[in-house]
Amino acid sequence: MSKTLSEIREKIDEIDNHVHDLLMERAALVSSVAEAKRKEGLQVVQPAREAMMIRRLLARHGGPLPQAAVVRIWRELVGSVALLQTGLSVVVAPGAQQGACPFWDMAKNYFGTVVPMRVAKSLSGALVAVREDEDSFAIMPWPELDDAMPWWVHLFGQAADGERLSVICALPYGQDSWQGTNGTPRALVVAKIAFLPSDDDFSFIGIELDSSVSRARVTEVCGRAGLVPLNIYSAPSPYHDGAVLYFVEVGGFVEDSDPAMEALRTGLGEQALYCGVMGGYPAVPEFISA
Repeated sequence: MSKTLSEIREKIDEIDNHVHDLLMERAALVSSVAEAKRKEGLQVVQPAREAMMIRRLLARHGGPLPQAAVVRIWRELVGSVALLQTGLSVVVAPGAQQGACPFWDMAKNYFGTVVPMRVAKSLSGALVAVREDEDSFAIMPWPELDDAMPWWVHLFGQAADGERLSVICALPYGQDSWQGTNGTPRALVVAKIAFLPSDDDFSFIGIELDSSVSRARVTEVCGRAGLVPLNIYSAPSPYHDGAVLYFVEVGGFVEDSDPAMEALRTGLGEQALYCGVMGGYPAVPEFISA
């Protein structure tokens, strides 16, 4: 015999109470984890761990609830507890004002609706705010090939610092919009924390050469080192006369101590004034939004 509408609603109320109990229990556990991380000197925010969690949930998900909704729910959980209770905040690139640019919505979707956010007055100002600990994360526009004064050149100026800025994540956090078929712009999250492996990653390598070379040449040298360039951005260096900076996106997780990086430095030879990893991002979740 089929259940009456009243019986179905009673069952939903029962489930809602159970879900709420579990949410409160989860929040208490996350708070304990955050406190333990602080005591042990570990970074509270770990995009790699969060990416692996989302992938695990999507792999086991079924039923009519859209996968995109699962991602949004869990991103809200992460932001509302781990980020809010640790006093973290977000600064968004200028022009990304609420209702005027999708960067603001991207940030809210990833960090959650309760995390404090503001808009920077300039691109460099957003990076300075993170470097000086005024904010925890900066949402920066994805690099462009024809940008004469890109924001990422500032990552070179502090590359040798102890607490350097790194790219740690990419937005939007969803494979359907990531493909760019609807013209949706992309963004990178920059923070003063380490980029860690999630088992499915992309990395950014910064190279400063004493003179300009073609992207084909950079691709060739990277390839010989075992690195696969996906995008190569370039700009005049503000640090050495006549030098050129290259911001190279490669597949896979790469760190400075990798043999591939040593091979890259060797391949570039004396022409390289700098060559190092500047962070990266976990592969965005693959889900079907409809």
